[in-house]
Amino acid sequence: MLFPGAVLPLHIFEERYRLLVREAREFGVLLIREGSEVGTGRGDDVHEVGTLAALQEVEALPDGRYFVLARGVRRIRLLELIHERPYLMGRVVPLADPPARAHPRLLGLLERYLAAHGLEVAPQLSSEAGKRAVWLAGSVLHTDPAKRQRLLEEGDAAFAEQLLREELDLLERYLAVTRPRQPPPN
Repeated sequence: MLFPGAVLPLHIFEERYRLLVREAREFGVLLIREGSEVGTGRGDDVHEVGTLAALQEVEALPDGRYFVLARGVRRIRLLELIHERPYLMGRVVPLADPPARAHPRLLGLLERYLAAHGLEVAPQLSSEAGKRAVWLAGSVLHTDPAKRQRLLEEGDAAFAEQLLREELDLLERYLAVTRPRQPPPN
């Protein structure tokens, strides 16, 4: 999954995706509902809401493979899959983002979540990150893909807060069990 503003590093080795890199500067990233994308007819059962990605860096390797870095641009809704190329294509429409405003509670939870994972952040996340806090939360959460998909579809800050609280609770309970106990003071 990819959220707007997030980066997606990819190693491109399949011929169909090598062709995609040569032919397009943007592509859609949509979560597959079930199964795998590999094989005839696979990858057709995707969620309708995904993210348009733009290739930002492309490193061509001597054997025809690529290392690429793509960035999520905006959400899209898939209207129709098109089977004209070796890779799937589709007709899509852009989706409006939720209002770009800072969500102080969400930003605080994000800071706690990142700190719990050992990532130091500035005293407060930047105002630009605050405007995209819902997408930032979706990008860093290690939760069920269905929940992340719902967040991408709805863009709901309250749901992002709920997911962060759930993850922080799990992480804090895990850390409480795994931290070595300190001997009592003498």
